Amino acid sequence: MPYIELHACSAFSFLRGGSFPEQLAEAAAELEMPAMALLDRNGVYGAQRFSVAAREHNVRPIIGCELLMEDGAVLPVLVENRTGYKHLCELLTKAHLRSEKGKCAVRWDELSEFAKGLIVLFNASFTNCRAPVSDANSSRRFTEWSRGDASDMDGQIEKPSERERARQTPYKSADRARFLIDTFGCENVFVEIQRHFIRGEERVNRELIDLARGYRLSLLATNGVKYAKPYGREVLDVFTCIREHTHLDAAGKLLTQNAERYLKSDRQIRAIFADLPEAIENTARLAERLMFSLENLGYEFPEYPVPAGHTMDSFLRTIVWFGAQQRYAAINTKVKHQLEEELALITKLRFPGYFLIVWDIVNFCREHNIMVQGRGSAANSAVCFCLGITPVDPVENHLVFERFLNGSRKGWPDIDLDLPSGDRREAVIQEIYRRYGKHGAAMTANVISYRGR
Repeated sequence: MPYIELHACSAFSFLRGGSFPEQLAEAAAELEMPAMALLDRNGVYGAQRFSVAAREHNVRPIIGCELLMEDGAVLPVLVENRTGYKHLCELLTKAHLRSEKGKCAVRWDELSEFAKGLIVLFNASFTNCRAPVSDANSSRRFTEWSRGDASDMDGQIEKPSERERARQTPYKSADRARFLIDTFGCENVFVEIQRHFIRGEERVNRELIDLARGYRLSLLATNGVKYAKPYGREVLDVFTCIREHTHLDAAGKLLTQNAERYLKSDRQIRAIFADLPEAIENTARLAERLMFSLENLGYEFPEYPVPAGHTMDSFLRTIVWFGAQQRYAAINTKVKHQLEEELALITKLRFPGYFLIVWDIVNFCREHNIMVQGRGSAANSAVCFCLGITPVDPVENHLVFERFLNGSRKGWPDIDLDLPSGDRREAVIQEIYRRYGKHGAAMTANVISYRGR
């Protein structure tokens, strides 16, 4: 069974990875690796780009994430199925919403709620952990104080109270392993072993191996990949200096000791882990379980609340025909045929809720004297015209509805709404958040980057 890398991060782990997802996918293909996992820090930011690139190179993409825990430990998580991806995204969202930018940390007591569908890797970061606390900032203060770092901060860090210290009784690695087993199940906890030829590494690995034997957990070999090729270490060193606000000449031990964290071949890994062949075989066995793909993710639009006695289909039909009576002096056969054809397709594709939500936003704008105008290919839809979303009659102007929506379309139809800038636009955004909640609505952004032609 071939070795499969199940722990790699990209440049989407901000200043902690030295290669783009596409570079990792290309390197995996060069090594004839059948699958590979991307685990970026506290997010699945690079998952889409990695998935597309990996499929182009005939490498099966595996999705996961490195969770930074409240006590400073890093918990690698792999997604087994759609439920697992949903739970991972919910867990990340919950952690990011309550945290300051760049200070996201997951609480240990949250894991049990989102454990189903996830595989976790017990690793070296757990061999020197302390017990979780409810306040991540208190954990940081205690850790720095216990190391003696508080004296270097000119009094900016207070010593924790006795009560805080009592809540942070040191945990042994065995205690943390038992916690993960109880939370995720024994079959979903693997002990991760990495070898980068660093002093002290084998002492930690021996502790991990003994723990795996004691709890009957499977060993898993990974290389903790940070860059696709060895020369990526130089990029990572620069990123480390940026992250730590220093420069290469002064970075010292902040920099990695060697360039071993690149994507290695099956032959190289087998030589490194010659004494642990089962740890290599387990990578392929585990990969066979991790069959989730972003291609099969799908999407469920928020349910639109309809009046009693209606479904979303029937309510959309009702308001469309009511709007048609307002728009047309007389509804002729051509208009009837067009509306019936569009409504049938919208129902077939399960899009009624989408049209109702856009209609609702437009109504809110009109009721509050906020200028709003639908544009783009939505103008080709008689349904959009009757809902008051667009001002142009597509029947009279002989516009082609299929340019906007057709049965072979995989994605959602694109209805663009132009809004005024400033406070009026913000009022609409806040109304959407109020109506659908912070977990049901989100802002998106285009990320502009420079690249060669």
